[in-house]
Amino acid sequence: MSKKENYHIIRYGNKDGELKFGHINEKNQLLAFLVRSGTHSKHYIAMSSTGQPHLKHGTICRSPGSFQIKAGDNVPDGEPGVYIDAVSGDLVLKAKGRVRIEGENIDLRATGGDGKNGVINIDANEKVVVNGKEGVFINSDTSVKIISENTVECIGKGILNIYGGLIDCADGATKIKGSKGGSKTRRIIDEST
Repeated sequence: MSKKENYHIIRYGNKDGELKFGHINEKNQLLAFLVRSGTHSKHYIAMSSTGQPHLKHGTICRSPGSFQIKAGDNVPDGEPGVYIDAVSGDLVLKAKGRVRIEGENIDLRATGGDGKNGVINIDANEKVVVNGKEGVFINSDTSVKIISENTVECIGKGILNIYGGLIDCADGATKIKGSKGGSKTRRIIDEST
């Protein structure tokens, strides 16, 4: 692909920074607007006019230092101080370090209702740790499953209550001897009467 040319570029700047309209970048994309630090090539804000479908008419903020947003000083309680809406596509938050979400309350909601979407996935290659000072509650309209390839422990240091309309317990020996309702159990009951 030949290098694009724009004969209507306007540039204002000095050694500290520049402002350009109609810049052609190294990827041969037309930037409608570019503001860039004169001291670091990776410190800029760009508004694209062309590019791959997801980059066309996109905005890129790039900084070698930290990128901080602080807003909402005059916003009343219950209204968003910062609002990010990905109208289509995904929203990705990625860090090489820890990702922290802090707030008085935190809501995670998945709203897809077509039988395939509406799922929240939590995946860790080491551990998932959940702590709640007043309790941890898991509710489901259909089922709750806890599966482990090794040990599952259910510990109530004070009281452990297990309730169920019907409780079915089986262990590895069930395959051989049967652990409920078998003839051996019935014979013991008959002999004791």
